[in-house]
Amino acid sequence: MRKSLSTPRRISPRGTRGAASLAAAMLVAAPLAVAASPAAAADGPQAPVADKSKVYSSDADIEKAMEQWAPVAPVESVMGYPKGIDQDEAGNIKPLQLADLENKHKYDAETALKDAKTAASNYAQNNNTPKFVGEAAKQLADSTITKPEVAQNTNDDKIDMWPGNVPNAKEYCEGRYTKGGDQNTAKANPCVFAGKLDETQGSKYPKLGTGGGVAGGAKKTFTISGQVTDENSSSEGWSVGGKFTPKATLSPTGDEGGPGGEVGGELGFTYSYSSTSLNRVTATQEEKVEMDFTDSTKKGSLQGRRDGAYYVGYIFVDYQESAGPANGNGSKEHIKAIPARVYVQSPKSSTPVTYFKLQEG
Repeated sequence: MRKSLSTPRRISPRGTRGAASLAAAMLVAAPLAVAASPAAAADGPQAPVADKSKVYSSDADIEKAMEQWAPVAPVESVMGYPKGIDQDEAGNIKPLQLADLENKHKYDAETALKDAKTAASNYAQNNNTPKFVGEAAKQLADSTITKPEVAQNTNDDKIDMWPGNVPNAKEYCEGRYTKGGDQNTAKANPCVFAGKLDETQGSKYPKLGTGGGVAGGAKKTFTISGQVTDENSSSEGWSVGGKFTPKATLSPTGDEGGPGGEVGGELGFTYSYSSTSLNRVTATQEEKVEMDFTDSTKKGSLQGRRDGAYYVGYIFVDYQESAGPANGNGSKEHIKAIPARVYVQSPKSSTPVTYFKLQEG
């Protein structure tokens, strides 16, 4: 098998049996904004102790609270191919167009490449970074290329290494060179996403579907849970993120104001870990939360917010194009910049979702 010069020199190819493994799904509660969750990061901002009188009155109040408990940075980075890339309900990528990225979001590829190189350099120097993966990040950080070749949209992602060897960006970033082919030891190639905060409404702390409201004042008991699937390539390889599938159930008895049952919900969402994040979901829990809405003139509801934000930027792929022999003689280095919109979990939070009691007039 031909070997890309963009692969760390000490990485050897091996079969796909060493591919990323999917950890067992865990039932993990999303914290309610009025009760501290055991799954909260030990060194990060935490929600206050239980205060049943706390009811939020607007989206602005909720977002202000989220900024305290799950702050998001103006610029963010993800190592490897981002799992949180924007997708529709069928799992198809929603392509971000280069024209929108440059004209609407004002983020050009050369500026983003500088951000990506800084992030990759910091990641490579971190003592917690596995050796081979650090080498992959360092290769992009040390590249002398300052002006990347820019793709037209997210789906324009073929990596033209040499004839007959044209993987897409995801395959290449995972350490593969052909579709379904062998994977190198590190399970990584030099790839970094760098993006700026998407200022489009709804991109920061996106809302979760949580069903209808409670009219006329009532007391409701909710059971809040969620299935978290955390995917890591292994101790060596890119840790790409996970998927959260939410669920909230209304107690079927003892409530004023209607029957029980499952409340709203959605199919779930995928997220990427920030390159600076050491937080992961760490606890298994299911919470029952009693919610009082005493003002009969307002509508009460349970609102879920994701603990992160969407970023718009580029996936940078550093690779060698070669028509020569397997040792790469005559090869040429390329950096391809692929526009992408990516959801990134706040590095200060280890829970994917926070729920709020909202009562609007």
